[in-house]
Amino acid sequence: MHPVTRKLFLYHAALFAGCGTGAAGASGRTSGTVPLAYIARLYSMRLATFGKMVSLENKYNKLEFETNSRRAWINGVMVWLHYPCRKAGSGWGIKQADFSKGIDPILRFYAHAKGPVPQVVMLDPGHGGKDTGAIGKSKIHEKTVVLDISARVKKHLEAKKIHVRLTRTSDTYPSLQQRSDLAYRTGADLFISIHADGAGDPRACGVETFIQTAAGYDSSNHYGQPGDKSPQKGNQHDAANAALGFSIQSNLVKAAKRDDRGLRRARFAVLKNAPCPAALVECGFLTNPDEESLLNTASYRENVARGISNGIIGYLTLVKRTRK
Repeated sequence: MHPVTRKLFLYHAALFAGCGTGAAGASGRTSGTVPLAYIARLYSMRLATFGKMVSLENKYNKLEFETNSRRAWINGVMVWLHYPCRKAGSGWGIKQADFSKGIDPILRFYAHAKGPVPQVVMLDPGHGGKDTGAIGKSKIHEKTVVLDISARVKKHLEAKKIHVRLTRTSDTYPSLQQRSDLAYRTGADLFISIHADGAGDPRACGVETFIQTAAGYDSSNHYGQPGDKSPQKGNQHDAANAALGFSIQSNLVKAAKRDDRGLRRARFAVLKNAPCPAALVECGFLTNPDEESLLNTASYRENVARGISNGIIGYLTLVKRTRK
């Protein structure tokens, strides 16, 4: 298991023993800005400022915030905030949604977990059939790459006695709505959509994981353009989405050994319509020559599959520990 996940387990155990503030204290601020000094007190962390960075650290975890930026790091893994870390009085602060629907569920999942331990994992190989998805310079199709990765993830999860369903098992094209409907009909407890990225700039590279954007905020890649900020079905699972997405991204970065593009927010159809905690994973850029070559190898696809499956298993372990 990734060291990040182990550190989180230890921290949760310490808090269970009474070494932290309860859930009510963590969610006492219902709107506006949460000062980083408050977060430091809550988690018994030392707060320090170095240039444009603010660091909060205890012996279990480290939070880093880039001031006037949406970029933050939890134990070295990038997490994109909905809104930049801004000056708040004599210190710095983040939006309450970024704390209560992002930072806190990742660090104190036990305070947010609800419902039974997930039993059914739905894997969604993106695109398929008439929809090729991204295409590499050597004509590698995203739909083919992600179907192979999904089959490998399924194998790893089933080896752990986890029940897995796929939205497609061949070169077919279920619509986005059909994918969500299948998750409903099969009683999926987790939904993971698997993709490979594409960009106009061939230098773009790395791996990233998307979860549902909080209501009232812009998605990570909105580029200043206005969009729909209304609540969606997927927002029922905001806290679980954060914990699941972080577990996948941290393990994926470790396994793939590619640049960490972070845990990001989006209103993709399969995320906003998901009946359960959900994440969408981008396993590398087919439009980047180096990553296209990697995605064309069984060894890299296996590494990616292990990262995703380890992330799912890590999340399931967190849920099980809250039920003891």
